[in-house]
Amino acid sequence: MSVCMDTTSVPRWDEERRIAGGGRYVTVLSFGDAALEQARSLVSSFGGRRVDWIRLPAEWGDTAAQILERQATAARVGWRLVLVGPESAMLAARSSAVTAGLLDDEILPVPVDSATRTVYCAHCHSTHLAAVAIGQCTTCPTCASELVVYHHVSRLHGAYLGFAADAEERR
Repeated sequence: MSVCMDTTSVPRWDEERRIAGGGRYVTVLSFGDAALEQARSLVSSFGGRRVDWIRLPAEWGDTAAQILERQATAARVGWRLVLVGPESAMLAARSSAVTAGLLDDEILPVPVDSATRTVYCAHCHSTHLAAVAIGQCTTCPTCASELVVYHHVSRLHGAYLGFAADAEERR
């Protein structure tokens, strides 16, 4: 599948690796063991700021959501959030952070793995994790539709769009 990167919503993590200056407080959320080395390096790079580092499981879940909600509720002006881990966990955490009121410039995403994607089924509106590349297919575990993983990412849902592989052939 040939896609012009200027017209896709697939994250371009290298371009998004920036965080607004002036932050006095930083919370680093690292997801899984694969994120530890990168998170450790980032923690030490925020000299002169108060840094909290919270280590979480590799997958996004209720515990991570509750921790992020508590951090966002306690946040004051000048707080920055750094997310280090698999793309699927980062997109989910980013979605929760934006819902809690953070701005894009207050969030620094640092992916360590993009092999597993969260796919949103356009047919039954469920999401699932799949080790699939963009343009490949995965089966929705809820409705059994064979989905093409499209080059569109909903940052609100924290997921890639999946639609029926035979959508244009159905009547």
